[in-house]
Amino acid sequence: MVITVSYREAVAKSFIVDDEVKEFISQEDRDFRICTSCGGPVLVPTDLVPAKPTDVEVKIGENSLFVSIIQARFTRRIHSSMLDQYQYMMSADLSRCELD
Repeated sequence: MVITVSYREAVAKSFIVDDEVKEFISQEDRDFRICTSCGGPVLVPTDLVPAKPTDVEVKIGENSLFVSIIQARFTRRIHSSMLDQYQYMMSADLSRCELD
């Protein structure tokens, strides 16, 4: 029996997501996205930056973490320092930095 897995499914399974990030997403009880910002990859809620059809979806409990296909090429680990970047972005003037 041959089992086929799509490219996006294979990439999603290859990510290492730190427990701190998983706990944060579960506590926030909403979906997040890793996207490109002027300062590099950033974790943002999908109500600020909606997921795109090309994103890779990683299930985190009942929620999803979407990873931009651009970031997916360069990211293997979703680490806790991305939470610091999230806190910075939420306190900064987002209009000064384009997110994609």
